[in-house]
Amino acid sequence: MKMNKYAKLIIAVFIGAVLVSCNRFTDSSNTNKEIANNLADKTSEALRNSSEKLSDISKIYEKLDMSKSKFEKGYYDYEGIINNNLPIQMSIYPLTRELVGSYFYEKHKKEIKLQGKADEKNIVLYEYDENHKNTGVFRGTMNTVDEIQGEWMSSDGKNSYPFKLSLKSILPGVEYSKRYSVAVGKYSDQEVENFANKVQGYIVDNNKEKLAEQINYPISVTSNNNVIKIESKDEFVKNYDKILNTNFKQQISNSYGKYMFANYQGVMFGGNQYNMWINEVTLNDGTSKLMITDINN
Repeated sequence: MKMNKYAKLIIAVFIGAVLVSCNRFTDSSNTNKEIANNLADKTSEALRNSSEKLSDISKIYEKLDMSKSKFEKGYYDYEGIINNNLPIQMSIYPLTRELVGSYFYEKHKKEIKLQGKADEKNIVLYEYDENHKNTGVFRGTMNTVDEIQGEWMSSDGKNSYPFKLSLKSILPGVEYSKRYSVAVGKYSDQEVENFANKVQGYIVDNNKEKLAEQINYPISVTSNNNVIKIESKDEFVKNYDKILNTNFKQQISNSYGKYMFANYQGVMFGGNQYNMWINEVTLNDGTSKLMITDINN
């Protein structure tokens, strides 16, 4: 049977449409492949760059000479930021051949251990989790110990962020793991920090009676530039809200029982304006215990 001219025209149009569609599919497929290949190339390049950076950091670390370090015996406590918006605090102690310490993000307050080295200008600090698995590295430079800045990189090299640290305080000359010994004698750092955390819990829970038991009486309390002398537990409980105002409670509640400043006057827990001081106190029976000896409100 012969097809008329209209049928032939319809078939020709259909075949043409199919061919155009196939060409478009082929072009689209080729374009997708090209995009995928470009992404793969960029990913590979990023991984190579990260690997090279980690390798460079490792080489720098091996060459660092601790004998040229600007850190002297004692604890160096810093505050700063990572990625321009994540506040952190860090404490570093120089041993003979390495630096040891820890840091934490203020938001989470989970301590992360550090181990590294420094010379007169460069510092490298590797971080480790509770299983001693490396999770990242700080690579920084400094003109003095007052300020350190550089780059933090994850252990796999996939993430990196700038960081900057400013020196907050120094506890010079103290032995490692005995940062509070100038004030509390025989008590370990952990015991002092546990006491600070316990006191903090009483304040958060508004437990007046328990907090009153941790104070060495008589105690002078500075409140609104006035000095109030509190003679006993009962007097403390009675005047609790006058002694500890809202700003004081908030400061202590948000403080962290690590990297506390200490000198011959005691261990300071809290901020520069609102704080309490902890000391070793000898009792009437000759024993001693940790107690609050001063409150600045």
